[in-house]
Amino acid sequence: MKKNRISYNWLIDASYTFMWAIILATLFVLILQTIIHPGKPIIKPLLAINGLFVPIVTLFIGLRPILSLFAIPDTLYINDNQQIVTKELEVITNDKIQTLEINQIGAGSGYLIYYEMTFKKEPTILKNKKRKSLILIEPYNIKYIFQTRTDLIDKLIKSGLDERKIKMKPIKTKHFWGIRDKFKK
Repeated sequence: MKKNRISYNWLIDASYTFMWAIILATLFVLILQTIIHPGKPIIKPLLAINGLFVPIVTLFIGLRPILSLFAIPDTLYINDNQQIVTKELEVITNDKIQTLEINQIGAGSGYLIYYEMTFKKEPTILKNKKRKSLILIEPYNIKYIFQTRTDLIDKLIKSGLDERKIKMKPIKTKHFWGIRDKFKK
């Protein structure tokens, strides 16, 4: 059974950001080196820019959801039958979901939206966790860094989630400054 990832996975998304940071930094160095110092060796500037730029980009862009939430978000998938599944292939049906709460952290063009999914009957993925809800974030892609996306909601609705269960949490001053509410216990 094939499954497609619909939410953030810290390892895959941080690796993707790391790869693009290397490519973009290398292109930047190649272009500047040919314009400013043609004919000089390129290895030292390439290593210097990549050594400085790539870890910073990976940490502050690729791992931003983890740094903002102080938690590792959960990963959900959609299978061939348009069902929501966990990484252990447990199907999360619409009747198990109590609410999908939309939360915002930060302000400006780079604010972070995360979703807290609570359950009537919790799935086995939550049995060993302190919190009793799934924390979801849109898949992270560097090309959408300054855009707000709601693809995850659309995919969940297509899979059968009742729109009445989706609630937008009001934004308070602490959310504006980047402080999130406590997760449901």
